[in-house]
Amino acid sequence: MVLMKRWTAAATTALILAAMAAGAAHARQSASSAPIDVAANNQETINSKCITIFSGNVEILQNRSRMRADKVTVYSAKRPGAESGCGNAQRMEAEGSVYIVSENQQARGDRAVYTFDNSIAIVTGDVVLVKGKDVARGDRLTVNTKTNDAKLESTAKGRGTPRRVRAVFYQNEDKTAAAPAPAEQRP
Repeated sequence: MVLMKRWTAAATTALILAAMAAGAAHARQSASSAPIDVAANNQETINSKCITIFSGNVEILQNRSRMRADKVTVYSAKRPGAESGCGNAQRMEAEGSVYIVSENQQARGDRAVYTFDNSIAIVTGDVVLVKGKDVARGDRLTVNTKTNDAKLESTAKGRGTPRRVRAVFYQNEDKTAAAPAPAEQRP
């Protein structure tokens, strides 16, 4: 679990920023005051269902965080007591070649879902996490963005089975051990 925190904090922050960026169309405010830039080939808003769909090469940027996907759909709550009108975003779904980048880490998968009420982000489908030289792969990454608890899973079971969770971690290069002093040579 500790090693997963190396990815989840920044990668999940990027996912949340992206979710909030898409939800900005519904007046959801981001934790950051930096501007949010959403670009897509198309945007469709279905007010009767409180859905906003960005499709075609979607790219959402804020600060140094970026999310790309084929399609991003934001589901918002209906305003209580109002016949029409949508409130805050409840869920964001990104589909197709989802790629999330923050300062020094990346995550990719086929689909990402963020649910605002429980702060759970789920990335599925050939999930790859990269930070520096470290790499982890699996089928499903679940992150609680409040606690930074994370779980990387695979549907494959058993030793030698392809597509099991796999990670490669490199030692910190800045913590190299001092070379031992050479032994005295005797004549």
